[in-house]
Amino acid sequence: MSMATRTDTRSPALHVADSHDLIRVQGARENNLADVSIEIPKRRLTVFTGVSGSGKSSLVFATIAAESQRLINETYSAFVQGFMPTLARPEVDVLEGLTTAIIVDQQRMGADARSTVGTVTDTGAMLRILFSRLGQPHIGPPGAYSFNVPSVRASGAITVERGAAKAARKTFTRTGGMCPRCEGRGAITDFDLTQLYDDSKTINAGALIVPGYSVDGWYGRIFAGCGFFDPDRPIRTFTRTELHDLLHKEPTKIKVDNVNLTYEGLIPKIQKSFLSKDVDALQPHIRAFVERAVIFTTCPDCGGSRLSEAARSSKISGISIADACAMQISDLAGWVHGLAEPSVAPLLAALHHTLEAFVEIGLGYLSLDRPSGTLSGGEAQRVKMIRHLGSSLTDVTYVFDEPTIGLHLADVEQLLGLLDRLVDAGTSVIVIEHHQAVMAHADWIIDLGPGAGHDGGRIVFEGTPAELVAARSTLTGEHLAAYVDT
Repeated sequence: MSMATRTDTRSPALHVADSHDLIRVQGARENNLADVSIEIPKRRLTVFTGVSGSGKSSLVFATIAAESQRLINETYSAFVQGFMPTLARPEVDVLEGLTTAIIVDQQRMGADARSTVGTVTDTGAMLRILFSRLGQPHIGPPGAYSFNVPSVRASGAITVERGAAKAARKTFTRTGGMCPRCEGRGAITDFDLTQLYDDSKTINAGALIVPGYSVDGWYGRIFAGCGFFDPDRPIRTFTRTELHDLLHKEPTKIKVDNVNLTYEGLIPKIQKSFLSKDVDALQPHIRAFVERAVIFTTCPDCGGSRLSEAARSSKISGISIADACAMQISDLAGWVHGLAEPSVAPLLAALHHTLEAFVEIGLGYLSLDRPSGTLSGGEAQRVKMIRHLGSSLTDVTYVFDEPTIGLHLADVEQLLGLLDRLVDAGTSVIVIEHHQAVMAHADWIIDLGPGAGHDGGRIVFEGTPAELVAARSTLTGEHLAAYVDT
């Protein structure tokens, strides 16, 4: 097998372990694949091409990546496997040389309402460390700058087993960066009670109109049998205490139909089940309910930054961590580059390197406080790529699905540089792509076709891009000719 290489560090006398440099697929028949057999070079950039429906995803995702995931799942204990989906072995005769497959797809990320661009990459963590080292006034460790960490205070008696045991009173304090008003969400919620229940009806007559809380459902049975109010009285006749128990009661152990359960007020129940996720990630009927029943307003205490007053008061060169996270990433990279502090030089270099990767891949317009659930599919895929750039893992296989979608031509060149960095770090990179620039940049190219569906599922070419153009045997080769100098 001949292939273009970016670097060649092999010694003349190979160790036997170095001979495992190929992923071998023999007799793949998933979906429309017609008994496909191929060899994919490891630690190289391999691009799969072909018309839509030619079998690229069936080979890459449903065969190679799926078998890798299945084998990894089998390494867990039977107890852990019980919580995992059962994966069937792909329809393939032989798969050899597989490594851990990490799929970097275009699925939306961060259904959690607390997930931001900063939290799903290392940038947020590095920024918190930076402020814990240089921020003035100093308020504590990195957790003191995290909107996911609440401040905790506790005190009590402990027994010290040293010589003659004696009791001592101790106080424990943990400083977190979470805004106590909005609990790190940046927004506070208010409820339109008329969208939660019909106060002219009784609980047993279907007063609750929250999705999933019908009188015939499990939650409806809990509210009807909790004993804190009469389920056969209209809600408008409830006393203040009864209405509080319906809406706001703290978690309390109860028994309904001889089953031990925990009762909780309607509003905290909704907050935990519906509002803990990004609204756009909810099911359509749940999202419609939230949009008409819940009023979101910016938290007046933190101004939407999610951070406590102490975290916002600590600054570096006049910039707080809230200010830094709100900056456009391209501007933040410039600010970090201008910080000259030898004591944290390695940290600054790593942070600047990661921020520059955002800019290089065309995401410099984002900010670290951007909710990750609002990213488009293409943006999410590129953010995932940046997260993996700083990984210490080697000899894994990254699988990308059309990463150039939504990119300007100038940004495509930057993307290729990031793919090169993954390969240079000792990982295998497999890309499904239609963009000519990516195909021309590949070390190895595999073209499936010649058509779609029953007319596809066969390997029509495998080799270097130059060899594909020279052969002129496929539609892909003809379109690639303008990008490759043969």
